[in-house]
Amino acid sequence: MNLLLVAQQMLILFGMMATGYLLWRIGWIDQNTSSRLSGLVVNIFNPFLTISSVFGKSLVSTGVVFWENLFLVILFYVILAAGGFLVLLLIRPDSTAAPIYRMLTLLPNCGFMGIPVVSSLLGREYIIYVAIYMLVYNIIIYTYGIHLVRKSNPSSQASKKESLWKKIQLIGLNPGVISALLALVLFFTGVPVPEGIQLFCNYMGNPCIPLSMMLTGCSVAAANIPELLKDYRRYGFLFIKMLFIPIVCSFLIRFFPFDGTILKLFIIMLSMPAGILVVLITQEYGGKTDCAAAGVVLSTVVSLVTIPVVTLFL
Repeated sequence: MNLLLVAQQMLILFGMMATGYLLWRIGWIDQNTSSRLSGLVVNIFNPFLTISSVFGKSLVSTGVVFWENLFLVILFYVILAAGGFLVLLLIRPDSTAAPIYRMLTLLPNCGFMGIPVVSSLLGREYIIYVAIYMLVYNIIIYTYGIHLVRKSNPSSQASKKESLWKKIQLIGLNPGVISALLALVLFFTGVPVPEGIQLFCNYMGNPCIPLSMMLTGCSVAAANIPELLKDYRRYGFLFIKMLFIPIVCSFLIRFFPFDGTILKLFIIMLSMPAGILVVLITQEYGGKTDCAAAGVVLSTVVSLVTIPVVTLFL
């Protein structure tokens, strides 16, 4: 594996994040602008990116490897969910930060870093399998993720008084879930999509990656950097998520009689940092944005070292 390409791709993403940091510092983006852009990424650009990820792909074209990958995707999120409880057990955050740490552990950066890293290490033909991780990721973050964010905000008492229909609208009937379900339908049915619609969805999804990284940089600029580094609990979270879970799993899955490259993909995805959308969803729904931003930023920074380390165990 070409680890230099991995490091190069990460530096590109860091450059986007640094751009957002600079724009915040010079005053071109403020809290109001950042909040509005977050809404666009969460509700417009990311849904289009999800839909465009399945164009030209179908269940028939992937064969038995698809089912092996699907099993590993389910196992992937079960392991990370258990890892979230392990993080809480060891670092013992306060009640408002605990749901955010569970999100940070459960929801890695499958798309924004997963796709370029997998493409560099395994080849572009394996991006379709990353798309399945992304689809499940979107369903989780726009349902359970929103629930956790709202749970982390003690001042959001209004949510307890909302009608059942209102809660369904907030958690289930949103662009993220709808786009993920639509992408699944397109993948399983193989329905051809007109080229014009494909181009439109591709163009609408393209801004998602740079905008997401820039908004993460804005969150860093708005945060108190010394405070990010002072909380020892974050180092425990980073060790468990970025090293312990993927390295242990790299030994355990060797007993699986699956396609070898699909198993490598599974470990690479486990080594991804916390997902950028965690920050945007937290900001959109009024959770502890500082905690989410700290987890995403620190895990993204250390991933420059930890991903190459984890690949040594493949």
